[in-house]
Amino acid sequence: MMFIELGHGSGGRPTQQLIKEILNIYGNQSNKDMEDCALIENGIGVTIDGFTVSPRFFPGGDIGKLAICGSTNDLAVRGVKPLYLAMGILIEEGLLKEELLKVIESAYRVSRDLDVKLIAGDTKVLPRGQADGMYITCCALGEVLTDNHWGIKNLSPGDSLVVTGPIGQHGALISALHYGLEVDELISDCKPLWPLMEPLTGIPGVKCARDCTRGGLGTVLCEWAEGSNLGIEIEEELIPVNSEVVSVADVLGFDVLHLACEGTAVLAVDPDYLREVLSSLKKVAPHCSVIGKVTEDHAGIVGLKTKIGGMRVIDMLVGEMVPRIC
Repeated sequence: MMFIELGHGSGGRPTQQLIKEILNIYGNQSNKDMEDCALIENGIGVTIDGFTVSPRFFPGGDIGKLAICGSTNDLAVRGVKPLYLAMGILIEEGLLKEELLKVIESAYRVSRDLDVKLIAGDTKVLPRGQADGMYITCCALGEVLTDNHWGIKNLSPGDSLVVTGPIGQHGALISALHYGLEVDELISDCKPLWPLMEPLTGIPGVKCARDCTRGGLGTVLCEWAEGSNLGIEIEEELIPVNSEVVSVADVLGFDVLHLACEGTAVLAVDPDYLREVLSSLKKVAPHCSVIGKVTEDHAGIVGLKTKIGGMRVIDMLVGEMVPRIC
C-alpha cells in the first residue's frame, strides 16, 4: 500500500509521476501536453492553482498576492492575457477577519493592476485545527494573443534559453523563514509576469516559456528536455542569482536550481529573434540573461557546465526540500 508523501507536492519527480497516474484515469478526457495552462476552444487559456504558503505574510508579499500572481503567471507564460478569475478560500475557524480582508485587499491590488475581474468565488469555514489559517485556490482565464502557441512542442535544437531575472528568491526566503534564518536582505520575487510577457506575444521567435515555481528552474528545464526529447545545456556562470539566495542554499544544503521563483520565467527563443526579445525584456527586467541552449545531444537530459569547467547532470527533485512554499 502506497501513501501520499510531502515529496508528491515538491513539483519534482514524484509530482510528475502522480500527475501522470491521475491523467491516466481520465484518459482521452484530459489535457496531457505538460503545460500549466491549457489552451481550449475560441482562443481561451485556462489554469487552476492552489496556494498554501506558510507563513501567510512574508517579505515581498502574502498569500493573496501570491495567489493572483501565481495563477495569472501560468497564463502569461503561454502568451495568454489574464482577464477573469474565480477564487475559492478555505478558512479556519478563529482566523481574524482583519487578516482575511488584508489578504483579499492584497489580491485585489494585483487584480486591479492587471485589469483582471473576479467573476466567481466560494468560501468554506473549517473547524478550528483542521486548517492552518487559510488556503486559496484560483482558476484564471484569458485570451490567447500569440499566433504560435508557446509550448514544449515548439522547442528545437539551437534555441536560446533566457531567464528573466535572478532565480530562487521566493524559495530561499520561505526556506529561511521555516528554518529561522536571518533574511533581512532577502525578499520574495513574487510579482505578475504579464507586463514582461505581453510585448513578447508579437515576436514570432518566442518558442516556449514557463514560470519557475515549485522545483525551480532545474525542474522546468528537465520537463522541457524530457517532453521534447532534446538536450539542454546551461552554464552556471550565466545564471543570475543573488548572493543572499546562494547563502541560504549553502547553509541548508539546497541546490539553487531547485529553489522556487514566483516572478521569474525562463524562455526558449529562436536565435534570430534573441536580440529583439532581450531588448523588450530589459525594459522591465534589466537582469534577464541568456543561460544556455537547446541541443540535439544527450536527448532528454539537462547538463550544467559548472564554474570550474565540468559538466553536471541536473535532475528533478526526488523529495521535498521545504513544504508549503506556495
